[in-house]
Amino acid sequence: MAFENLEPKEVFHFFEEICRIPHGSGNLQQISDYLVSFAKERNLEVTQDSELNVIIKAPGSAGYEDKEPVILQGHMDMVAVKEDGCDIDMKTEGLRTATDGEYVWAEGTSLGGDDGIAVAYCLAILDSKDIPHPPLEVVITTNEETGMFGAAAIDLSGLKGKKLINIDNEKEGQFIVSCAGGARIYSQFPVKRESAVGSLLKVDISGLFGGHSGEMIKCGRGNANILLARTILEAMDKVEAKLVTIEGGVADNAIPSTAAALVLVDEKDEDAFAESVAATLADVKGELEVKDPGVMIQVSEVAEAAEQSAITLENTRRVLTAICSMPDGVQAMSSSVEGLVETSLNLGIIKCDEEKVTVDQSVRSSVGSSKKALMRKVTSIITVFGGSYTVSGEYPGWKFRQESDLREHMVSTYEKMYGKKPVIEAIHAGLECGILSEKIEGLDCISIGPDMDDIHSAKERLSVASTRNVWEFLKAVLA
Repeated sequence: MAFENLEPKEVFHFFEEICRIPHGSGNLQQISDYLVSFAKERNLEVTQDSELNVIIKAPGSAGYEDKEPVILQGHMDMVAVKEDGCDIDMKTEGLRTATDGEYVWAEGTSLGGDDGIAVAYCLAILDSKDIPHPPLEVVITTNEETGMFGAAAIDLSGLKGKKLINIDNEKEGQFIVSCAGGARIYSQFPVKRESAVGSLLKVDISGLFGGHSGEMIKCGRGNANILLARTILEAMDKVEAKLVTIEGGVADNAIPSTAAALVLVDEKDEDAFAESVAATLADVKGELEVKDPGVMIQVSEVAEAAEQSAITLENTRRVLTAICSMPDGVQAMSSSVEGLVETSLNLGIIKCDEEKVTVDQSVRSSVGSSKKALMRKVTSIITVFGGSYTVSGEYPGWKFRQESDLREHMVSTYEKMYGKKPVIEAIHAGLECGILSEKIEGLDCISIGPDMDDIHSAKERLSVASTRNVWEFLKAVLA
């Protein structure tokens, strides 16, 4: 066990158990059943719904039996991302966890600290015999990362708590009290194919940081999908090229760090195509020299001149132009909260098959009308370029609560423990608090969590010291 010597032992014990279970979004039966078994083994009341959401209830500890219940909440799914060349099958295998005593991470993949650490905190409290706490209602949702579908479907009518601590933040000492709303736009562009002869070239985009499209969008990092479409289109200004395949990104809410396409070009145009790609790379390196200095665009020959099933030249240009026409990244900054992104979007996934190219995007805004306007802009572009679309996973923003007993209590506890005030903040990323607040009238929420870096990427790291600090704080709040 990589984490057996880390403190707090009980938290890292359960976190490592979670890491052993595949739990990428959409692949949650095993982790959900594990949570149900955990509860039953401890004679705790537990429910599991058709969406695999799990609710575990525990009575208050001695002397706290009659206190008001508190809801602890997180999500069980993770964004399953791996580096090129990593041989782990994240649908069937656990993570290869590692630590240097200061941080924990997973070799070659994302760690899933977002939001496995929330689940670990909850299990450690439920498992304890000596942590004082009021009655607890632990709500662990599913498929948060792909649209908060678990939170949207869960029935909370059986809960009595009116105070909810969400543990899905990635910055210690920061109390989140409001967040953006969002939606997913899934588009399809039908394409025609033809048999064509030419050299098969692979265009690879790599070396980008990627990251969470809510937290990191303000950094202006490169989007591999957008860069790939731009690179090929710029080459098509000089030579004819036809798409055979195109693919990039792993989740619509993760900034894509890699993308690749197979293109068919005339044998005599190979050098001109490669020269254009090299010129684009030079431009992109200049544009991203501070924000994403590791960007690489490479061309390699996959097969010599031969017959291939390729997307027609007209359709290739139409699809790539549609992708390049899409707005991406920060669209507006908040006028009321300094440094807060108000509206953004991320073109997270591109895929194709014989008949269509699909594009998945995540839209966010703290202003409902701005979100709708941006969605209209994107869907208009899709339609103009001959595509169709569906909107899914739309979720509300979480409005700031002027009066909050929970916030006052947690701020007071934090000040007593650390001698300073926490940072009270609204964020651009989406949290389930907005959806859950619509299900429980008068719900009082705050989101906290330990320090994590580069979530939703293979560079993700979780701070050991911060995990311990948040654990001690959470126990003090419950006591």
